[in-house]
Amino acid sequence: MSQFAEQTQKQFAELEASHERMKALTASMDKIVKTLQEGHAQLNKASEETNKILNIVFEEQNHRKRDSDCLDQDINKLFNVYHNMKPQPQGHVIDNPYNRDDIKPDAMLVSKA
Repeated sequence: MSQFAEQTQKQFAELEASHERMKALTASMDKIVKTLQEGHAQLNKASEETNKILNIVFEEQNHRKRDSDCLDQDINKLFNVYHNMKPQPQGHVIDNPYNRDDIKPDAMLVSKA
């Protein structure tokens, strides 16, 4: 029986050592899971902040586009008012970069002299 008792004690010691290794492994895995959860939370927060910044940038771009469009319209209106108020010599063409409808095709021809 003493050999049986020794084997049982040896197996029990191995089982206890295995149990301790499993506890250490479980603790390590718990730390990894906690670190991953914290990292995930930080990524979510960073993503939310990035989305807020992108929304502000897109909103600013839309405002600038609207402002630019309004400015182009205002410049075109002012040019048309100026053009209509100022008497022009016959055949004279004013180059308006915003509204090219008033350019006559003959004015665009280049003479081959």
